[in-house]
Amino acid sequence: MVVADTGPLIAFARLDLLALLPDMLGILLVPDVVLSECLYVPSRPDAKAIQRAMDAGLLEIRAAQFSLADDWPSALGMGEQAAIHLAQKLGCQILMDDKLARRTAASMELHVIGTAEVLIKAKRLARIEAVAPLLHTLQASGYHLGTCTK
Repeated sequence: MVVADTGPLIAFARLDLLALLPDMLGILLVPDVVLSECLYVPSRPDAKAIQRAMDAGLLEIRAAQFSLADDWPSALGMGEQAAIHLAQKLGCQILMDDKLARRTAASMELHVIGTAEVLIKAKRLARIEAVAPLLHTLQASGYHLGTCTK
């Protein structure tokens, strides 16, 4: 079981690989705040893919029950805070790419995984043929993996 943040959902939607996530990570929990961020512009192809994944039962949506934490970095968005809170509450992994959010989650002793890590694991398990072309596709679409390290 893993809680997903907005960025990786958009990344896997852009790669048309959302179905890979439950296969690689198990149950994919998505805070409703994160889903709202993903579907903010419903006409975008990635939003449509995420909506289809939700309709197909690939994503389990959870109501965010938290208040914004004063002691968290101010640059941390609501979706990131909701994802961290849910992962902390359930004691499960968290899928996120934003550098600050990853650092914050790790400081709370959460096991953080990212898009590139999932792709590398999928390659090792022969679920995808290659990682590099997918990373290039993401970068070409404006998804910045260079800021996604711990």
